[in-house]
Amino acid sequence: MSDKHLFRKKKNDAVEPETIAPDVETQDMENTDGQETQEFVYGMDLQEDEGTDSGKAVEADPEAGTDKEAGGERLGSEENIIECDSLVKIYKTDDVEVMALQGLELNIKYGELMAVIGKSGSGKSTLLNMIGGLERPTAGKLYVDGKDLFAMTDKELVEYRKHTVGFVWQKNSRNLLPYMTAIENVQVPMYFDKSNKEDKYARAHDLLCRVGLEDKINSYPSQMSGGEQQRVAIAIALANNPKILLADEPTGAVDSKTSNMIQDLFRKLNEELGITIIIVTHDISLANKVGRVVMIADGKISTEKIMKESYKDRMNELTTDGFSSDDSHEEFSILDKANRVQISPDMLAAAGIDSNKVKVQVVDGKVIITKE
Repeated sequence: MSDKHLFRKKKNDAVEPETIAPDVETQDMENTDGQETQEFVYGMDLQEDEGTDSGKAVEADPEAGTDKEAGGERLGSEENIIECDSLVKIYKTDDVEVMALQGLELNIKYGELMAVIGKSGSGKSTLLNMIGGLERPTAGKLYVDGKDLFAMTDKELVEYRKHTVGFVWQKNSRNLLPYMTAIENVQVPMYFDKSNKEDKYARAHDLLCRVGLEDKINSYPSQMSGGEQQRVAIAIALANNPKILLADEPTGAVDSKTSNMIQDLFRKLNEELGITIIIVTHDISLANKVGRVVMIADGKISTEKIMKESYKDRMNELTTDGFSSDDSHEEFSILDKANRVQISPDMLAAAGIDSNKVKVQVVDGKVIITKE
């Protein structure tokens, strides 16, 4: 679905711009039935009272895994801005339920600069979409800045996307409006801000200067390089002063030199603004620029590295296939509605199962699957 930009009248007859965002395109198993995600532009939902979770994801039990906020009290730890506890996300395609996340556990502290690394289909972009409020968990707990995303209403999620998170996408067509200049693009997320035009312009100008584009403020996207467009996208993501910046493959469409520059910019913004930055990528070299790396495989955290060495030495313990650690073959899974359970390829390989025929036994209350 291509971007469409139009105008519609609200109930008070005021004309407001509306952007229908394209499908959330990720490399993971998301919206496998091809349906579209909830409409948004820079985290702003322009639907009034409607809007549901994307695709045909299995509906979450509103009571399961949910701690109700009492009197507006904070949930979770004071030091963590994000807490994922046994997080599960299931998508349904035809009669098959696909588990994108299976019991994921992850805590992220305020002000962290971290990377989530994994192969296509590992679940990393599913995690990003849920932290960003674009999708709801199927089960488990997800607290962000002391609030329970599992329990939020659609309207609360709209406010959450407006003020708590900023997004940077890989494709600049999702970040920028082609018929607006750089400074006009940065002001779009401020549309509903109560500040005056001069203040909005001043903030947009400051952000473009902060990302090194003071000489491009009046340029259109077509007049900028891919790296310059991506820096405008970062300024847009920061427009509403969010607490969390989410970047999905932000360097995937640029050359290595530009990629290094963008990575350095993320680090600079993290140090200067103290904003929590989460970068999702399949490029393990990004680990050289962040303070913490988490690797996801088969929808759960497989390995984690907290960087304490110098930046030059950070890559010593990393390999192109992952981190140097013993493989674990313990899996978290659930039965779907047809009483089927999915087994990851890694576990099948570890068990020496290389065909579609297996032997299933029940021994001492345990279900054992072996090669036939």
